[in-house]
Amino acid sequence: MILQVKVKVKISTIKEFASKLISGQLDRSAIIGETYCEKNDPAVGVSYWNVDDIQEFENMFSLWKQFYETYEIKEVITPKEAMFLLLN
Repeated sequence: MILQVKVKVKISTIKEFASKLISGQLDRSAIIGETYCEKNDPAVGVSYWNVDDIQEFENMFSLWKQFYETYEIKEVITPKEAMFLLLN
């Protein structure tokens, strides 16, 4: 399953967050490509995670949550899957 993960970083934790990312203490193995941040609010970022199920995501994401004010998780599908659903 592919999940869209939109977060707002807690500015008060940004140094610790960056340190953990740089040192590899946060597992990024499920993240597809890069995380992109909003130009008008760089504390807001969007990434896509490829996981087997929601439990796998929750296990991986649990260490990340401490660095976020808010987060929103949505399951997404590929354009091919969307076209199939729309046409049927």
